[in-house]
Amino acid sequence: MLSETIRSIESSRKFGLLAFILIAGMILAAYSNTFTASFHFDDDAAIAENPGIKRATTDNILTLLKGARPVVSLSLMLNYQLSGLNVIGWHIFNIAFHIMNSYLVYLLLLVTFTLPSLAGRYSNSARRMALFGALLFGVHPIQTESVTYIISRSELLATFFYLSTFLLFIRGTLSKSVLFHGAALVTAILAVSSKEWAVTLPALLFIYDLLFLSGGRLKGVVAHWKGYLLVLVSWVPLFYSISLTASTNSTIGFNMPEAGTGPQLTAYTYLLTSANVIWTYIRLLFLPINQNLDYDYPIATTLLQFPTLLSFVGHVAVIVCAFWLYRKKGSLLVPFGVAWFYIGLSPVQSFVPIRDVIFEHRLYMPSIGFFIAFIAGYEAYFGWLESRSARRTDPSGQQAEAR
Repeated sequence: MLSETIRSIESSRKFGLLAFILIAGMILAAYSNTFTASFHFDDDAAIAENPGIKRATTDNILTLLKGARPVVSLSLMLNYQLSGLNVIGWHIFNIAFHIMNSYLVYLLLLVTFTLPSLAGRYSNSARRMALFGALLFGVHPIQTESVTYIISRSELLATFFYLSTFLLFIRGTLSKSVLFHGAALVTAILAVSSKEWAVTLPALLFIYDLLFLSGGRLKGVVAHWKGYLLVLVSWVPLFYSISLTASTNSTIGFNMPEAGTGPQLTAYTYLLTSANVIWTYIRLLFLPINQNLDYDYPIATTLLQFPTLLSFVGHVAVIVCAFWLYRKKGSLLVPFGVAWFYIGLSPVQSFVPIRDVIFEHRLYMPSIGFFIAFIAGYEAYFGWLESRSARRTDPSGQQAEAR
């Protein structure tokens, strides 16, 4: 009786609305005690002590548009006009975008699970799996920093436009509509104008297209060149933003001044350290304990250090395993999830040195890839258990096994 009720709800046309209500309710419950959390660290300089956002004049707006991450800056100005320095209004903004992002994750997963490339494999469970993935993303403790640390709304805004671009690109590719591709261009520009890691959009769109839309055929991907060309246009404001960041920020890039007496961050040492950091991220995704806003993380100086060498071997093993699943088992979701995770992290955890080698908010968008792979693995494992149980209870199956 209960299973029939669940199936009835899943098949209902109102399931999308019910999913949104559940996602929003769970997130509001999870973050209900954060609405009065005070400004911290960079919040003061970016908000409380920033005269540029306190008056919505034409000159101030133009100045913000010419700066790095203009979408974030304009959101700060809007927020200040609405709520001043009352932190409740700032947290409402962040949580609202987190709810919308979680629902966009639901939509992306739902669209993906129902594509012909998956051959109806998830036709009976697509909505349930999509909701499960969205809830994991929405209430996982690793998102706390991105949601409650107000200036980390750059992650929220960039992810919102990033996911919007994905959905518009998929719709435009399937319908061959220039209108949707044009809208994807707009959201892609807004994504890179929110945070620079959105540079990864073309790469992930390419992999998604190859796996899910073009049936693994490069010829099919090439046929969608107009959509890629429009998304690549978004790199124009990105280069401008990167040049501004490189010239004004002393905590990122290859020419950082030395700080303290510890090992100097170079492209090499940052790459080594990032290999360790990514495993810390993975551990936090599986076991979110001992979270920290300001880590004191050791700098790796040589590949010959056992933990660092083990980290590199582990990453290679994960990537090789994902490729093997794709080539030998025809798996699409797990390889795509792995690609999303690593490519999503690549702008901030690779070889471009950043003074703070680890921040949990960097996991916000890449964690979507982890959850895609997780729910695919979860579904496959329990599907295998169910089929195994069915074989054991089937007399003919028992005889076959005995033979």
